[in-house]
Amino acid sequence: MGTLLAALAAFVLSALYLLPLPAAWLPGGLAPYRDFVFMALALYLVVDALLRRRRAAGDTHADTAPAPAPATPPPSPQAIAAREEAAQAGGALVLLAQLQEKGRFVDFLMEDITAFPDAQVAAATRVVHHGCATVIREYFDIRPLHEGKEGERITVDAADPGRYRLSGKVTGNGPYAGMVVHRGWRTAKLALPRFTRPIDSASPNIITPIEIDVR
Repeated sequence: MGTLLAALAAFVLSALYLLPLPAAWLPGGLAPYRDFVFMALALYLVVDALLRRRRAAGDTHADTAPAPAPATPPPSPQAIAAREEAAQAGGALVLLAQLQEKGRFVDFLMEDITAFPDAQVAAATRVVHHGCATVIREYFDIRPLHEGKEGERITVDAADPGRYRLSGKVTGNGPYAGMVVHRGWRTAKLALPRFTRPIDSASPNIITPIEIDVR
């Protein structure tokens, strides 16, 4: 609306210059004001045109700007559980690979030792025991659960299945008196090795590679 009024005013002032109007129609003292108003209207039209052009360029840029990328949804509880399960399975696989590498643990268990004499089995057991004990001490801090000795008599107030495994004449709710058959084990450290790829049932899941003596 302002631009239209300014254009009409500029048109009227231009007509005062161009049309042959009587001299008495416009007093002579108003001529300087007429020129000033004409210049102001012209400047207003120029500024308004520049502002309109800038707004049009801004609207075009806003229309062509790429839409923001959608936010990545957080992983579902099922995906988190599957990832944790794969990591645990991977750690167990690495632990088994370490037992095989340093103690030939898998070789010993998968071998049919019934055909070997006791002396040969005993000799192989020493190698397996030394290597596997080294790996276990690296990842665990295993200590006896019962600080006493096997064969001594103790009394327990309640049957805690996580701490005690009762056998024999177990009746009532306790307390129970009996002889320690096995002291049990506990660990003060659990530091399984990290696995960098997920466990997949379709993949080989290699414990130890095939060894080839190239000659």
